[in-house]
Amino acid sequence: MKANHLLYCGAAVLCGAILTPAFAAGRDCAPLGSLPSYVADSSGPELRDYQSADFDVQAGDASHTVTVAGRYCKLDYTPKDGTEPLSDLEIQSNYREQLGKLGAQVLFSDDRNTEGKIVRNGQETWFKIYSQETEIDITVVVKQPPKQVLTAPSGNDYRLLGHMPNYTAGTPEKRNFDKLEFDVKNSDEQDTVEVQGARYSVNYSPRDGVQANSDLDIQENYRTALKALGAQLLFTDERNTDARLEHDGQTIWVRIYSQETEIDIGVIEEKAFQATIQTPQASALKTALDKDGHVALYINFDFDKATLRPDAAPVIAQVVALLKDAPTLKLSIEGHTDNVGSHDYNLKLSQDRAASVVAALVKAGIAADRLSSAGHGPDQPIADNKTGEGRARNRRVELVKR
Repeated sequence: MKANHLLYCGAAVLCGAILTPAFAAGRDCAPLGSLPSYVADSSGPELRDYQSADFDVQAGDASHTVTVAGRYCKLDYTPKDGTEPLSDLEIQSNYREQLGKLGAQVLFSDDRNTEGKIVRNGQETWFKIYSQETEIDITVVVKQPPKQVLTAPSGNDYRLLGHMPNYTAGTPEKRNFDKLEFDVKNSDEQDTVEVQGARYSVNYSPRDGVQANSDLDIQENYRTALKALGAQLLFTDERNTDARLEHDGQTIWVRIYSQETEIDIGVIEEKAFQATIQTPQASALKTALDKDGHVALYINFDFDKATLRPDAAPVIAQVVALLKDAPTLKLSIEGHTDNVGSHDYNLKLSQDRAASVVAALVKAGIAADRLSSAGHGPDQPIADNKTGEGRARNRRVELVKR
């Protein structure tokens, strides 16, 4: 095959295509050219600032798939009217010759496919060329991280989350008390949790004349914002993010659904659970331990962490008083969680929280050999995890008489 079967972008355009922030509309997906007997789809290339594609990589006799995300371009070609289509062999041979001149690394090839990457100045450009004679599909991804473009909250946004700049909010729907369902990934299983409280729902659509963002771009932006708020991501897939966070002492659940031309935000602000009005007194703790051998405490930790909050100090002080009043008493401090999230994660969190309580007691002057700690995660619930109050009751630390 002759190299002039290909239309080259030219050296200057090639360098610019790899380094500039976006592909130019109406052109080939740089740095790949096009065959002169084929015409690009009339709608032009599909362009996204951030999107992913899967690429095959050959390793010995086997192949595996690599997902690459970044600046994305996809363009389809068909034979010009009145021209005979080329064979797949001729199509693939022409593109491989061009790729060789560009210094590309071909990672997978067969009769209808050529896939690989070009590395230049530390920038990876991944490509995929698929052909079936009457159709050529080109996909190019310039690997790069997503850009965080979510705005600050304003207007009809939920008070903690902004919006994608290319989108406008509809009229929010607010309810003082309502419910929503949230998906939760528990280890290898997916579950649904119904949550009740104050509801806020809002829908976004693209502004007139602007390009919709990819679902990946939308979801990554919201996930970054949620993580910055300290949220625990409970479930994620291509179009969904479900999360739980705590803000000013209130548990907040967030659901984000996208399909490029639509973004739906659903929020439930759970009513705070008050386990007791007053701090349990040492004498009451002693009575419960003598009667049942264990007693539950509701000690406040930072959300999703094992760090004791300052308002936990009065409860710790009463446990210290209990142990000082009964110098022969030995306790196992045992942590428990609700069942939202990964079992292994919750087990570790419960262990760490129990250990934090032990550390606080030792710091207050209790001998370490009188104390031990354990964590049971969600395995020993005392209430129904399907309700907010039940989940709050299950998030506890127990004193167990040894």
